[in-house]
Amino acid sequence: TAPFGIVDVRGDGTAVAESRAAVSETTAAAVREAARRLGVSAATVLHVMFARVVAAVAGREDVVFGTVLFGRMQAGAGADRIPGLFINTLPVRLDTGRGGVLDAVRSMQGDLAELLVHEHAPLALAQRMSGVAAEAPLFTALLNYRHSAGATDAGMEVEGIEVLFAQERTNYPLTVSVDDTGDGFVFTVQCVDPIDPELVLSLLDTATGRLVQALDEAPGTPLHTLPVLDDT
Repeated sequence: TAPFGIVDVRGDGTAVAESRAAVSETTAAAVREAARRLGVSAATVLHVMFARVVAAVAGREDVVFGTVLFGRMQAGAGADRIPGLFINTLPVRLDTGRGGVLDAVRSMQGDLAELLVHEHAPLALAQRMSGVAAEAPLFTALLNYRHSAGATDAGMEVEGIEVLFAQERTNYPLTVSVDDTGDGFVFTVQCVDPIDPELVLSLLDTATGRLVQALDEAPGTPLHTLPVLDDT
């Protein structure tokens, strides 16, 4: 799946544009309420939202995108004290043209749970199993959902090491990070030209609001019909 028709995943991150915005308190609360009511995580709800946005900008209903896994569920004792080493990226697939928004959430819940079982599997293995030609990328959009509640620069401190500068970049043309702050969410979009990060932020915001509204009022609403463009 190639949002905006961009298939090059060999970038080095130097030409990336970035924009960031916090989700409104009302929408953030609605996401958490929907997740609580359905017995799923907020991450599951927002993965479905991202699938809808990817479908819209890729011009197809059956989409694949990458999700970041932190690899600690199967890493053994003490893994929580080792930074970074277990991070992995694996594909998520959702056909937004099949079923309603509630069906999509249930499907995503199962898919994410299954991914955790394979969280250490190499992306190259997933590529081979997919049947997609090796020279073609399996996906060109990435979602990084992370829990950031209470995170501070102090959390980066390691004895004897001074952090002078930190910058996040990926080789993917479109990367969306969701910082779950515990009571809110912050979207960060990193993308290459000609993708407009502000446009993507607007799509994410609108899709999030429309998804939680549909889950509350009309859970049978087909996911592919949810608007992603702001009425204004």
